[in-house]
Amino acid sequence: MKKPHIRAVALAIAAIGAVATTACGGGSSPSPSPGPTASDITRPGDGVRLGSGWYPIEHYRNLTFRWANRGAEITACPDVNNRTLALLLERGPSLGRQVLTLSIRGNRGDNATATVKPGQYVKISVNPNATAETFVLSPVNSRNAAVPKDKRILNFRALGIIMGSSAGDCKNEVISDGSPLQLGANWYPYETFNGESFRWVDNNAQIKLTAAQSKPFIIEAEVEPGPSLGGAPLQISLRDASGKTLSRASPVKGRAYIELRAPAERANTLLTLAVKSKNVRVAREKRTLNFRVFGLKVKP
Repeated sequence: MKKPHIRAVALAIAAIGAVATTACGGGSSPSPSPGPTASDITRPGDGVRLGSGWYPIEHYRNLTFRWANRGAEITACPDVNNRTLALLLERGPSLGRQVLTLSIRGNRGDNATATVKPGQYVKISVNPNATAETFVLSPVNSRNAAVPKDKRILNFRALGIIMGSSAGDCKNEVISDGSPLQLGANWYPYETFNGESFRWVDNNAQIKLTAAQSKPFIIEAEVEPGPSLGGAPLQISLRDASGKTLSRASPVKGRAYIELRAPAERANTLLTLAVKSKNVRVAREKRTLNFRVFGLKVKP
């Protein structure tokens, strides 16, 4: 496996959330990390998108942050001059007294570990051959200690994730992270509504693998039940080209991330997302809207 260029970089900062003058790739000076008025730990249009594994955004005093247990996903869409993620992280109470050491796995085969120190950015370089890459952050050997008056496991938090890329927020299709997937038949057009981008599906939405998977793998989808289910939970099955069911996701009643497991497959293999439905007609709509997909990827 390749190792991404990951290192902790000492910065002259007065406190967490202060201005970082050398945080991003490209040699330019980024603007300050997210502060008390920030809406999230990423900046709109910065070439960074958060995936699953993050707790909701929080604001406390002069800090904006997101907590994570493990499996926190970040997708980076670099441009020519900016190909390096800079992460301002802090250990959490669930680690106990342990130092925060992160396992970092990229979906282009890049794997490494990084030890996080207070007041230092961790820098992750995107694979040089990738137009986008998704990284998964997980603590190494955490105690997962319970936190008083909090049901969550708080292993670490991110106070700012920046890159300085002009590539936008990676949202130009439901497959948007460099995953080896391509949409096939039975998808409705890509659309944006109320700031959200997605594709609706009636049934039997096809996905083609653009690269062979030598080992069993997981397809992760961010989905939401549609009105044609008639209020029933959404349960999606992954089927092969012959119609054989490979796996079923857990039923969901609202917007959620689901995982669909698949065996090793050759390139150009066709897979299908299928659902059982009452196919209820939707008022003022000619389409059958059983579910919609916001994001689709091969999980690292």
